[in-house]
Amino acid sequence: MTERARRAIPAALLVLVVALSAATLYLGRDEYQELARDRGATIGTQTTVDEMIEPGRLRLPEKERRTAGLGLVPLAPAEGAAAVEVFGTVVDIQPLVEARARYLAQSGEIRVLRATTGHLESEYRRAQALFNDERNVSERVMRAAESEWKGARERLNAADAALRALVESVRHAWGSGLADMALNPGSTAFRGLLEGREVLASVSIPHDGAADLARMRLAVVPAGGARPIPASYLAPAIASGGNVVGVTHFYRVPGASLRVGARLTGYLSAEGAKAEGVLVPESAVVWFAGRSWVYVRDEKDRDIFERTPVSTSRLLPGGWFNATGFEPGQEVVVVGAQLLLSEELEYQIRNENED
Repeated sequence: MTERARRAIPAALLVLVVALSAATLYLGRDEYQELARDRGATIGTQTTVDEMIEPGRLRLPEKERRTAGLGLVPLAPAEGAAAVEVFGTVVDIQPLVEARARYLAQSGEIRVLRATTGHLESEYRRAQALFNDERNVSERVMRAAESEWKGARERLNAADAALRALVESVRHAWGSGLADMALNPGSTAFRGLLEGREVLASVSIPHDGAADLARMRLAVVPAGGARPIPASYLAPAIASGGNVVGVTHFYRVPGASLRVGARLTGYLSAEGAKAEGVLVPESAVVWFAGRSWVYVRDEKDRDIFERTPVSTSRLLPGGWFNATGFEPGQEVVVVGAQLLLSEELEYQIRNENED
């Protein structure tokens, strides 16, 4: 064997060892990842969550709960005003304001035309009387006065027709109730909207009993808001917008900070009516994907925690009132809820990377 051949053997063995190691890692990657999942770990990272059963459901054994310092409390029963949940949006009133401006301008023009027409009619009647009285004015003067009067009358009629068309178009777009308020110069109900102290809200009310419900007290909460804002009823709307189901009504809502298009959740309530529910502590709420959630402990498998949507529209002393979706005595996470959300999202990202 030559010297060159002897030197080539170790190099070939090294290449073979590297190739076998790489093949072993590649073929065993699934087992390694399964082991990482079983231990709740990623490479170089230790997590407290043992397993994500499915999106929104986590398994967290007692040992890991103690390590993570999770705190849980049972939901307390609570009583709040009985209410019907409704939804709406803040409406852009600019087209209505522009129509109001056109209406006022047209009304002013009509007043001028009416006065001019009255004056020209008087001039014509005077010229006609003088002409009939032994022709104290010429027929040409009388006919000229008549022509001017009739021309002014035609302009007045055209202006009146244009004003009526404007009113009908506004009523067709906004409904007669709101249109009449907007076009009335002395309307106090519309003044706050014009001055920017209030916004116009379009609220969809369920078909069943809509007429009675619309007149109940309404409080609305903007998306992401905390405190309910009382709203005042204005008028029924002519049509609903978007995919909203129900009968639409207009309300005015105090708050210049509310922007056009802002989504609102509202509650219609009758005087004195009460509803049973639970009080969800504020510390239990986490925010994800534009919604509010809490982690509820499964009543059968005590190691499982489920992310559940919660309403944050009705704040009472001690937490958020929820009439549906929860039962008194259910345990929710009040310390460490954000940790559970972080671990859930980490698990989802890890799964996506494995795919």
